Amino acid sequence: MTQEWQEKSALVVGFGSIGRRHARVLKEIGVRDVRVCETIDERRKAAQQELGIERVYATLEEGLAENPDTVFICSPTGEHIEQAIAAVQSGADVMIEKPLSTTLEGVDKLKTLASEHERVVMVAHCFRFHDGLLRAKKWLDAGRIGRLVAVRCLVGEYIPEVMPDYLNRYVSKYSGAYELMHDIDLALWLAGQKPKRVFGIDGTFSDVPMESPDLVEMLIEFQDRCAASVHLDFFQRARRRQTELFGTEGTIIVEFAKWDECTASIYEAKKSQWTHKQLKTDRDDMFRAEDRTFLEACVSRTPVPVDIDAGAQVVKVMLAAQHACKTGQAVEF
Repeated sequence: MTQEWQEKSALVVGFGSIGRRHARVLKEIGVRDVRVCETIDERRKAAQQELGIERVYATLEEGLAENPDTVFICSPTGEHIEQAIAAVQSGADVMIEKPLSTTLEGVDKLKTLASEHERVVMVAHCFRFHDGLLRAKKWLDAGRIGRLVAVRCLVGEYIPEVMPDYLNRYVSKYSGAYELMHDIDLALWLAGQKPKRVFGIDGTFSDVPMESPDLVEMLIEFQDRCAASVHLDFFQRARRRQTELFGTEGTIIVEFAKWDECTASIYEAKKSQWTHKQLKTDRDDMFRAEDRTFLEACVSRTPVPVDIDAGAQVVKVMLAAQHACKTGQAVEF
């Protein structure tokens, strides 16, 4: 039987790397009507040639005029809120790529309009759908390491290798290592609490040529006896990504420097031993699960796992860390 969410039309706004991925994944999971809006002519042609997408538009207005059921915002971050508002007002449900925005301007308006128009809006923090991290969250929620006391999220990679044209991108002048802000979201998600204070240090510490920060060190204190440290860098020659959870009765570690494999480990004090799980993963699995979850919520009209408030909280913490870095003072929430 055909599933209803596969019948939803999807307009992907922006056909850069992440827009390409969403468009391809949507077609892979069975969405029959995938459309693309892209201002660059070469990319519109690529959407037609690479994925066989027939309905392409040069402007968002043209795309929205044909009443898509859903809109996937994959454009530059600074355009997210304005485009999401336009999509909601047109009657579409909306998925917004991370981060929600570069500022909090317009976020309240988007939230109000989404409520008034009864539209589903989800922020695409795909790492919440990673098999290893989902396993860690399941262990944590089951109480296997007791009460969570501290979270440590680390990611480091060598930007000249992972993004060879980085000097021509926004990242090298403005956002820098904050582009790796998935780990800020992970710290908030896993802690499950509202932040109390945020501290931070950032800057250009390595020999990688860029004007924006190549290193971010962030500390988040939560409301009830829990803290998180977040390390983001663009200079580590051996790519690393590790999430650690320290509880009163044990420890969980998830390591996945590679996209195709992951190690999830748990130490339980009552057993006095480590258990290690080797997982085979596929990078696109996160996006398949994320896109399907969004589309299913559009059909069922049920809450999404990462709503506007959750997306905005990540932006708030990131802005607080940047302010703390400039002033040398912690930011209170």
